[in-house]
Amino acid sequence: MAPAYHPEWLVNFWLSTPGVNMVNPHYLLIVLTAVIIVLWFLRKQRKPAVHILGEEDQLFKHLLLRKKVIEGELAGLEARLSASEITEENFKKLKLDYQSHLAEVNKELEQYT
Repeated sequence: MAPAYHPEWLVNFWLSTPGVNMVNPHYLLIVLTAVIIVLWFLRKQRKPAVHILGEEDQLFKHLLLRKKVIEGELAGLEARLSASEITEENFKKLKLDYQSHLAEVNKELEQYT
């Protein structure tokens, strides 16, 4: 079997550095590899928690968008009534419907504030 090739600068550095020359380099590489693997697994396990926070942020943004849309529909409802697109009866029904949806969205938004 041929001897392993190690660069001369690496061998000189290892053997001439006090304290380092007393440590077996192969054991040091094994320990360093084990530490890197453990850190990688720990970081991998924490990612789903970040993903859950991302889903909550998306839900919050979606609720804000729903609120804006419902408020826009409520504002446009009176314009539709004055333009005679809907009847007074439909206006009251739609207004109550939009207000109930808006109250529901506001209730869900209170959980985030």
